[in-house]
Amino acid sequence: MRPFFLFAGLLTMTFSSCQQPDKKPTTALTDSTQTVNIVHPGPQCFTQIMGKDTAYLQFETDNEVVTGQLEYKPFEKDKNTGTISGTITDNVIEVDYHYMSEGIMSVRKAIFKLNDDNIFEAKAEKLNKDGQPLFDKDYSKLQFDSIPFVKGNCR
Repeated sequence: MRPFFLFAGLLTMTFSSCQQPDKKPTTALTDSTQTVNIVHPGPQCFTQIMGKDTAYLQFETDNEVVTGQLEYKPFEKDKNTGTISGTITDNVIEVDYHYMSEGIMSVRKAIFKLNDDNIFEAKAEKLNKDGQPLFDKDYSKLQFDSIPFVKGNCR
């Protein structure tokens, strides 16, 4: 009976040593004020469908810098197509949206929050005298659309 337990023990050690991960575990000390972003490298593409209206967001990040394209296609209305540039902090993307609509070039601020494979656009608290959206500077107080942009394939 003793050789059986010895054999079983050796077999268990052999199998467990073969299943060790290739990478060594690492530990890192992090500052509690350090920001963590969940954006993966390369282009990220998202589509939002609200009834018959659609929107498309594509962006890339380089550290905290975000650049990309944003397009809104409201049903039976003129579409807005343009570029975004801004920053990402704690999975909140704050950008300036430079777009063309009805032949006029415009700029407005937009804020998005990443949540896994979804992005939610912030709703403006109010508009300034020029009709530009105003957002609360405290991100925790922002209200977001209930219908997300869903991650998908890039075009």
